[in-house]
Amino acid sequence: MSSINLSALHKYLAFPLRLWNSPTFTTWSSLAARTLSLIAVFPLVLRQFTPADIVVWSLLSSIISLQTFVDLGFAPTFARVVAFAMGGAKNIRDLRDTGNLTGSGQANWSLMEQICSTMQVIYYRLTLISICVLAILGSLALAKPISLTSDSYQAWAAWVVVLLGSTVALWGNRYNALLQGMNQIALLQRWQVITSLGAIFSGFLVLITGGKLLALVLSNQLWIVVGVLRDRWLCRQVEERRLSSFTYGKLYPEVFEGVWPSAWRSGLGAVFTAGLMQASNLVYAQLGATSGIASYLVALRLIQSVSQFSQAPFYSKLPLLARLRSQGKLVEQVAVATRGMRLAYWSFVVCFIGLGVFGPSLLQLIGSHAEFVNPVMWGLLGTCYFIERYGAMHLQLYSTTNHIVWHIVSVVHGLIFLSFSFILFPFIGVYAFPTALLAGYAGFYARYCARYSYKTFQLKFWQFELSTSLIPLAIILAYCVGATAIYLSTNSYSAL
Repeated sequence: MSSINLSALHKYLAFPLRLWNSPTFTTWSSLAARTLSLIAVFPLVLRQFTPADIVVWSLLSSIISLQTFVDLGFAPTFARVVAFAMGGAKNIRDLRDTGNLTGSGQANWSLMEQICSTMQVIYYRLTLISICVLAILGSLALAKPISLTSDSYQAWAAWVVVLLGSTVALWGNRYNALLQGMNQIALLQRWQVITSLGAIFSGFLVLITGGKLLALVLSNQLWIVVGVLRDRWLCRQVEERRLSSFTYGKLYPEVFEGVWPSAWRSGLGAVFTAGLMQASNLVYAQLGATSGIASYLVALRLIQSVSQFSQAPFYSKLPLLARLRSQGKLVEQVAVATRGMRLAYWSFVVCFIGLGVFGPSLLQLIGSHAEFVNPVMWGLLGTCYFIERYGAMHLQLYSTTNHIVWHIVSVVHGLIFLSFSFILFPFIGVYAFPTALLAGYAGFYARYCARYSYKTFQLKFWQFELSTSLIPLAIILAYCVGATAIYLSTNSYSAL
């Protein structure tokens, strides 16, 4: 009888345990926990802060997100080479040639120690340089928006807190990269759920007790520090605590030479894609009307949340994809990538259309001081970010070869974005930014990235994309055309 009960118990627990250990589900859970801030914290910010304070708060959030870019591409590069080492790779090399795919499947701990030691040295230097640059450029960008707030001293103090938190966050990026490379994503995301909920709860308490910008920023940055300490502790617990026994403090030239070409290309790519978009926010904040800036920045925050949520099914598989590549399991690698892409696209569709339909009413319901952007702007942003997802996922799949072309595609995309923005802004205002993004993504970025992926993995466009991107894209375009037609038939185009 007991054996039957145990068998039944195992049957009932199998699915919950599968979710508990699923990188995709736990990543979604972590993102959902962070997205709760859009429900618990974001509405209070929009209701209690003035438009000028909303602008500064949004710009500080944009600068915080720039931490990914001043990392210079080292975090994703180290995560990838750690995955190679965990797959048994003997060294770090270009894996485009299938003859180099010699991973044994057993972790190469000697190479892992060299990687970890090199990471420590690099991140010491990187953090110091990056924070100095961020302090100078960020202060220049924030000067005018802060001068328009009711309490500029508090706003400048909030900026100092962000700089201190960013210093810790940059230094802690290496722990996050290690955990991802060791494919400890489910463990990492489960813990991130806890700390994200803590951050949201404390932010909510700050706002309902009358706290202003400085108090909210202090609360947010405190939990960033907690997150770094959490990742450091987790690194010392996994893989039988092997990382605790490593010798640190030495930069291994062969490791640095293996990661530097990929890192600087990835870093430059980040700067010329999302980094330029964040920078355009800072520029627009100097030129536009406060109410229009607030609405636009709120829309960007929402569409970026949609993009981040839709990344989970594919990006949570990147360490596995890199390990499969190092082991030469190419058919399995493509199958995993296909499933991840398909789920990512459909996640984007549901979230984007859901916000487009219910977003305006929700902002009115909470009494927001910033309005939801019109369907023209929302449709442009959604189409841009969907095409960006298409190109980025193909680029990440190709990057498992450890040959990085992000710098090429992103510099060209960045030049297109800057050119179109500069030409169009005097005529169509803020619409110039998503229009320029669309020109860069659709005109070059997505096509270039997909070409490398198709060639390397011998994929056929219609066969592959019919099973992944084309149907979701058709639904998004149909929604955008319909919503825009209804709006333009009853409203003026000039209103944001």
